[in-house]
Amino acid sequence: MSTARYICISRSGETLLHASEADSKNGTLYYLSPAERAALSVELLDEYTPREKIEPAGGYEQDITILYCEDDALNRVAEELREQGATLEPSSSGFRFYPGTTDPVGRAHYAKALAARDYRIEMGYSAYSGDAVPLNSKGIRVSEAGEMVFPRIEPAVMALVTNLDNTRVLLANNRQWHSNRYALIAGFVDPGENLEHAAIREVYEELGQQAERVEYRMSDVWPFPRSLMVCFQVFADETQELTYPDGEIANARWFDAAQLRAALAEEPVDAGASGEVSKLELPGTNAVARRMLEWWLQTQN
Repeated sequence: MSTARYICISRSGETLLHASEADSKNGTLYYLSPAERAALSVELLDEYTPREKIEPAGGYEQDITILYCEDDALNRVAEELREQGATLEPSSSGFRFYPGTTDPVGRAHYAKALAARDYRIEMGYSAYSGDAVPLNSKGIRVSEAGEMVFPRIEPAVMALVTNLDNTRVLLANNRQWHSNRYALIAGFVDPGENLEHAAIREVYEELGQQAERVEYRMSDVWPFPRSLMVCFQVFADETQELTYPDGEIANARWFDAAQLRAALAEEPVDAGASGEVSKLELPGTNAVARRMLEWWLQTQN
């Protein structure tokens, strides 16, 4: 038996967090009860219950309905809920800093709400004809002339580059970052390109590495702008020279499991033969890149 719950999302993508955590980057999602929802007087932009009820692990999640509102209305929702005895605050940093390891289910619900947001409250007109395309009873936008407008999903790929014997990971430092921040390679899929070829191309364009083989690992909703991030492990010969053909990457380095575990524990990382010891900043807990690294570490003895 499922229990209905609600989450509230503003047009700009903010939501409600438990009050004791709202000022940190460890906040967890606040769910409204049916009674709290029924008592709200704030005008909503849309109310949407996603059709999918099965989580990846195979279990059934509780029914979640998404309440969309204008930015200023989110504060009024918070005020009304506090009057009912709730302890919560609107978020201020959005989904980018949501801690996936602290509240993975909440993050999944938040991501789902953001992924549907543009289609539900922004895509009211056809980009081709300019005609209004209201939502029909099945949740699809259809114009009077019968033109159907579907949600836009923009696929992107992420590559965890490892050496051929899977004992080291190649991470990259972007020119726009400070020098001790390293992450995985990622990019959008080009028209006419399949996902595997996109991953191979991105690794070559950014690191100059020719891939030996590519294997799918996981995917994740990333609602900036409306992406689906598809993640692969790309195996490459580490004796290849590192080059940076497209100029996006400033530097790349191979890391072993001990170095990555030290970095995740926020301990200094021994750079090996260079003798350097420094702090290594890896992707945050809200990122699928972090999950990819944690998955890879689980494969290491």
